[in-house]
Order: sequence, then C-alpha cells, then structure tokens
Amino acid sequence: MSEVIKPANKQKLDGLVDTMSSEDARFILMRGDYTAEQIIKAAIDQGDIEPEDEEDWSKARYYQSWFKTSPLGGPDGYSRWNYPRDTPCRGAYFASVLCWD
Repeated sequence: MSEVIKPANKQKLDGLVDTMSSEDARFILMRGDYTAEQIIKAAIDQGDIEPEDEEDWSKARYYQSWFKTSPLGGPDGYSRWNYPRDTPCRGAYFASVLCWD
C-alpha cells in the first residue's frame, strides 16, 4: 500500500475497539488515528485482551488504513470482512491496527 491519507476530522465512531481474526492472524482494530500503546490500553480497558497479554501485543505489527466493510454470505464463513484501502470512499472508516500473525 502507498501512504495512507488520514482523515482531517474525527469520525463518529473514533475510539471504538474491535477484535477480529482470520485463518492467518488476529487483529485489534481501533477506529481513528491512535498509537499502538493507545490501542492496547483501550483493548485492556474494554476487556478484549487480558493485562498479561500487553507485552505480546506490543510486539504485533502496527499499521493504519481505511477499511471498507463488505458482507459475506454463508453460515460457515465470516459474516463480513473489512477490506483495507489507501484512500477513503463512501462508507469507509479509518482505523489503527495491531496485527498478530
């Protein structure tokens, strides 16, 4: 990906933390422009990760991206997927991410 374009203003759901996983990795995603330390603290405060996992998550890969959520079908798969983008588009959100793969 090329250099990401950050939003000029706060978005409605900035600060919201979500954990996700795929077959290859685990993610902690925090909507908005945040540091890795802020993501870990918010995830602990919300109970998404345990305090003793802080050191492990501090070694995770950190990046920022725009994401577009798309629905996926079928009861056996994921119900939705968040596709990374370099630029904003209608319905996209900006997030800071920790990826443990």
